Amino acid sequence: MNAFAWPSVCSFRFVYACCLASLPTILFAQDSQLPNQPLPAKTLPFVQECAVATTLLDPSPNATTLGPLIDTHQLRDPTNLVLAAITKYCSRAPGAKIVDPMKLAIAQPFTIANISAKTATPILRLALPPVDGIRNSPQRAAAEFVCGSFGATTEGLPPFQGSIPVADPQGAIFAMDFLLNEPRLKFEGAIQDRPSQAECFEFLNMLMVEVSPSSTTAQRFQNFAIRARRSMDMSEGGLMRAVASSLAHIDADFGVTADWKSLENEAAPAEIASAVTGPIFSAENVTGLGWVVVGSLANNTYDMSRIAAVFEPGGDDQYRWSTLYKGNQGIIDLAGNDQYEGAEQQGPAAGFFGLSLIDDASGDDTYSGANFSCGAGMFGVGILIDRSGNDRYRTKSWSMGAGILGAGFLFDQSGSDTYESVVYSQGLGGPLGIGALVDTQGNDLYRVDGAFPSVYGTPAVSYAMSQGVGFGARQLIAGGVGLLADFSGDDRYEGGEFAQGGGYFYGFGMLLDHSGDDLYRGNRYAQGFSAHQAVGVLIDIAGEDTYWSMTAAGQGAAWDTSISLLLDATGNDTYRGDPLSQGSAAQQALAMLCDLDGFDHYVGLGKFIQGESGDNSYHFKETKARSFSVLIDAGNGEDFFSSKRTRGGVTVTGPKMTSDAPASTPLFGLMIDLPLQVLETSIR
Repeated sequence: MNAFAWPSVCSFRFVYACCLASLPTILFAQDSQLPNQPLPAKTLPFVQECAVATTLLDPSPNATTLGPLIDTHQLRDPTNLVLAAITKYCSRAPGAKIVDPMKLAIAQPFTIANISAKTATPILRLALPPVDGIRNSPQRAAAEFVCGSFGATTEGLPPFQGSIPVADPQGAIFAMDFLLNEPRLKFEGAIQDRPSQAECFEFLNMLMVEVSPSSTTAQRFQNFAIRARRSMDMSEGGLMRAVASSLAHIDADFGVTADWKSLENEAAPAEIASAVTGPIFSAENVTGLGWVVVGSLANNTYDMSRIAAVFEPGGDDQYRWSTLYKGNQGIIDLAGNDQYEGAEQQGPAAGFFGLSLIDDASGDDTYSGANFSCGAGMFGVGILIDRSGNDRYRTKSWSMGAGILGAGFLFDQSGSDTYESVVYSQGLGGPLGIGALVDTQGNDLYRVDGAFPSVYGTPAVSYAMSQGVGFGARQLIAGGVGLLADFSGDDRYEGGEFAQGGGYFYGFGMLLDHSGDDLYRGNRYAQGFSAHQAVGVLIDIAGEDTYWSMTAAGQGAAWDTSISLLLDATGNDTYRGDPLSQGSAAQQALAMLCDLDGFDHYVGLGKFIQGESGDNSYHFKETKARSFSVLIDAGNGEDFFSSKRTRGGVTVTGPKMTSDAPASTPLFGLMIDLPLQVLETSIR
């Protein structure tokens, strides 16, 4: 191995100034027709740290760090071959239909930290305190996130609706009518050549059995895939425009002045008497929508398979879905420790060919559902907003912020919460879908582990494909944009295979954690991973964190013309991985691990670790390209590396480059340990 001693300690103030000067304005809210006005970059979490990392990872010859080292060690031509291979194979998405962040990453793969910050900016605004002129609402953030993911402006989205007066039960019925009937009209005109209910759920069930569909299976679903891809359109009349417009339309507050204690209860109408238990204040069958019920201060139970909307003033209530509900549905619950229970096919806030909304203002609530629940959407959008309380979420699949040919959002704004699922959950951007789980406060547990068997047949290992993942159906439909964002607290992330900030088959996945001493535990493909023409990113801004990935491919690991990044901004962190981990790529891929500060501890067991690439036999004959792997530790702390790396300097990994080196030769990469201190970012 060749070692290169870093010649001088240059000022990081210059690096930082350059990265801020070049920061694109599209990182901010940019639509002047909306109440959201542009924010200075320094006020947004993640943006500055992503800019610093992007500067460090700049491969151009006149850059400050990586680019000159590439030239010093004669790695320019091999690097260009890798980038050309990524561009070549990432241009082959089915129907040439991919999400916008994926397009940007293909064009500028070393900038995926900035691309992540740009894409997540509407969500990141939710971490800020209220500012005059800024509308920090989950509904607005979700609408803008959808637009950005599909490369559309926010022009034309409905403005903030203001405060809807609720002075009595009739006002509550009007509020639900206003919120839900307009989205109904948008979705009715948006989906042409509509797939059947059976086709939709057959597709979901197929992906539970075949992660990578066989040629026979792909042929069977080809017609469905073509029709589905055609629907994912942001033009006027397209499905994703209906999703974004509907989310913006429900951006409203409630001016509740009703004196609920003075009102008399009444019995439910005969038509829905068996769907409601407990007294209510009112009910009405609203044209175009269905039955709207105004609950009471008592404890009520609702069969949501038969009710379009509930406005619930108080009580510890139960909401149950016994069969599939298609179309628009909403629940506004003002108080109480409530239970939301789904059945096998559908659960709370699951939008199927329409919008499904739950907005729960307070209480320690429980949300459960087997499949397709807790903020999920297919040919529609589901959005679950829980504003306070220590809540528990338990599901099986396609849940907790999961979009499959649609969009799903889960926003939990306070409390220490528990999220437990089995597979395909917790911020999943499924086939051309948008999925986001956003938790604002609390010490939270995210678990997707232990119940679904390993797709590799590995004993005692589970399959997850969850926690900030963009996932596509190979040969059929490209992946979407998946996001798991947590803004505070000491959090615990537990996952099986394919978990914690990753992409699979043209999917773009992100896990963003802003603060706290966090633990990440995953198995094969974890913690900033990607496979088969995809992008995966894990960004942790502050805290003393522990990263533990097992079996293979973790902590900034990329496979098969993909791009990955693990970025940790500050803290004394511990990394423990198995083969192909800690900034390691294989099969014509690009992998990066960037740690900006702290006394860090890196342990890699096996080969292809810490800035070294693995096998490249997949496309070598056609491209002559290998992979490029990078580990940068830019802090001023004393670090430990289990491999033979030069501390305080640069190590070129792999044997010397030769023209006759076989594809299986571990080439090539850089491990850079700089005795520099990152200064003047938003967290220092």
